[in-house]
Amino acid sequence: MNKMTKIIKALLAALLTISTSLPLGGLGWALSLASCTDKWDDHYTEDQQLSGTLWAAMQQNSQLSNFCSVLQATGYDARLASSQMFTVFAPTNDHFTTAEAETLISRYQREKNAGTRDADNQVIRQFVQNHIALFNKSVSSLTNDSLKMMNGKYRVLTGTTFGSGTLLTSNQYATNGVLYTISSPEAYFANVYEYLSQSGRTDSLYSFLSSYNVYEFDEEESVPGDIVDGKTVYLDSVFHLTNSLLREYGPITREDSTYLLLAPTDDAWSQMFNEYINYFNYNNLTSKRDSMVLTHTRRAIADGTIFNLNSQKSPADSLISTAYELLYRNQPNYRDQRYYVYYNPNAANGILTGAETVQCSNGTVAIQPNWRIDKFQSFLQQIKVECEQTRYVDTIVQAREPLSLRAVPISNPFYGLVSENSFAEAQPLTSSSSTSVTYAIPDQLSNIGYDIYCVFVPAIAFNENASDEDRLPCRVRFTITYRNQNDSVISQTLRRPADNSVNYETTADVVDSVLVASNYVFPTCALDLEDPQVTLRVQSNVTSSLSSRYTRTLRLDCIILKPHEAGDALKNK
Repeated sequence: MNKMTKIIKALLAALLTISTSLPLGGLGWALSLASCTDKWDDHYTEDQQLSGTLWAAMQQNSQLSNFCSVLQATGYDARLASSQMFTVFAPTNDHFTTAEAETLISRYQREKNAGTRDADNQVIRQFVQNHIALFNKSVSSLTNDSLKMMNGKYRVLTGTTFGSGTLLTSNQYATNGVLYTISSPEAYFANVYEYLSQSGRTDSLYSFLSSYNVYEFDEEESVPGDIVDGKTVYLDSVFHLTNSLLREYGPITREDSTYLLLAPTDDAWSQMFNEYINYFNYNNLTSKRDSMVLTHTRRAIADGTIFNLNSQKSPADSLISTAYELLYRNQPNYRDQRYYVYYNPNAANGILTGAETVQCSNGTVAIQPNWRIDKFQSFLQQIKVECEQTRYVDTIVQAREPLSLRAVPISNPFYGLVSENSFAEAQPLTSSSSTSVTYAIPDQLSNIGYDIYCVFVPAIAFNENASDEDRLPCRVRFTITYRNQNDSVISQTLRRPADNSVNYETTADVVDSVLVASNYVFPTCALDLEDPQVTLRVQSNVTSSLSSRYTRTLRLDCIILKPHEAGDALKNK
């Protein structure tokens, strides 16, 4: 009899004793409750009280000898003999043969001898933990639950079934949990992360993602023993897998989520790796150079390939990867670029066209032999330096410091035409000063052509009543510096692409995007380096004879580097 039923009936017996002194209504209430408990009984199968622990009870059941042999070989006999509470679903020998058990034991030993830790051992994760849940769980005829197993998988449990099989016996209570016997071993259903290691064609992506795996100790789930030298010695230490990269990409190991993972085949990965590695050529003196080259090259392939299907508004029209939110959370001014957003994914050149899809426990893996993600929509991104942000200012010469921050009023006609609706104003110290501001340019990649723009703002964007003198155009020169392969600083005065002149002129009373250089290629990469490797100096170049035609005040909105395939015009060594 179920324990709860026993408690209720004992309580009813006491109530019925008291009811002899109560009015008829009180007696009727008690009899009604007694009738309810009879119906309650009908919901439960007959429970059985086992002798000792789960492990002791299972050893005494000759029909579970094959299952017990696997548990003993993998060390789970000790866990099931401990004080920790479990629910076990054990296949009987009629449905789990000696040969099948021996095959699993041999596989476990091979992985163990190869150095695989138990937390990663596939026999433990895919078979043993697939049949054991933490804590105790009983069933009734009304049960229809989703039960979380030790490996994190969820199984449907009813009064008669477990997963895809049938319960042969139920609610057998041991001192440390509940035992069920089942009609067949429960098949393991890989999630999208696990499937990468099983497909045979996506080992490269899996190797990269799994390189971030770390196991963290879970004190709550571990079984404590004695205290030695002031520290608890655990009889059973439980560790859980964590992965810092998947915290960025999305928790694709979780069974309660739904993801789409676009995975390149190993051949496609190799092809991209050999191409993309050229974009991450750090100079020879960069700390941990080789590691950074490998990490960023592999991230260039993997970033933007994971999609949370629960957050897609119209997946047939566009797929928004988890990398999109990560990028724009940190750089909101880039949102209009729409990196890591892929339109018409099933069209002729869509990212999913030609991919083989495999259904997994928490979503879908799409294996793509012909990679279709445009690198200019993923990692080859525009670089934008907001000139009013002091963190980009490297040097100020012959101008008042700090630079003046100007905001474009919401009523001004230029509102919305200036990036972030603000800009920097460099005012000359004297009427003859050759004012200049040098900006640090972060995160440039190597061996890719950049078109470099400097955006100037007219005085009337800040003050609609600006004087005629303030509204004059600028005449400037640009000097770029960068570090070469040997970390030497190279400096170059740029020439206007249109006519090869060193002097650039802006147009008055407009927001003017001046093309500073076309197809400029840097020999080295500076992505994620603390110290930028590239600077751009903007210098007013107004002689006395030209002072009536040009202003010496620099009003700077932003500097933009737009990448495209590198041509042969400029390759700086």
